[in-house]
Amino acid sequence: MSYPENPETIILKNKFYPKGLKEIDIWNYYQKVKDPFLREIFNRELMFFIMVDINKPVIKRKGPSGYMRLSNKNYDETITGRTVSIHSSMGTAENFGIIDVDVHPSDGFKWARKVTLDVYDFVMDKIPILRSASIRYTGKGSFHVVCDFGRKMKTDTMKFLFQKFFIGSDIEKAYTIGGKRKMGVPNLDLNRNCRRCNYISLHSLSIWGLRCMEVPYQELMRFDPNKARI
Repeated sequence: MSYPENPETIILKNKFYPKGLKEIDIWNYYQKVKDPFLREIFNRELMFFIMVDINKPVIKRKGPSGYMRLSNKNYDETITGRTVSIHSSMGTAENFGIIDVDVHPSDGFKWARKVTLDVYDFVMDKIPILRSASIRYTGKGSFHVVCDFGRKMKTDTMKFLFQKFFIGSDIEKAYTIGGKRKMGVPNLDLNRNCRRCNYISLHSLSIWGLRCMEVPYQELMRFDPNKARI
């Protein structure tokens, strides 16, 4: 078990944690969410963000036997007090797709909530092949709308379908689709929908130390990132 060698060492500090997060805080968190987290990342290739100093992450994608994966057998020895964020890779085919609501930081979190609400309402109303959708706070400045198709399809096909439904819609008129975010013009990033493209895993911490968590539709417009503190 990789209990932190330096449990009191601060590895992350920001406005959400002005006194800092310690190695022991990170390690305790991932022990607490072990079971639901393992269910979420089962059999997935992973990308680790490991803090080598305060607020200085390095990325690790591969280990001795290939791409990083987690299981009951290696969880305790792989996740350390410096393993802050863990992202999952999309497969060739999935039963869900991701719309990444990308809002410029200067436009504010209120706008991120509004764009996410618009996107959720649109996909639920205008994409009949969806079984359901959920809203996921990414642990940083915005949200993912996760769309459940109820059956597996190629991730490239999902991206094409999203583009097809957005073209000519009020969503396309208000926001850019698949471009680069600009100040004052939120972007809907569809590039998570391809093989080995990464997205933050549900229950992971972000590099800000905030939880990636599902947000109920009715709570979205009053959601505050401080609710995602550990």
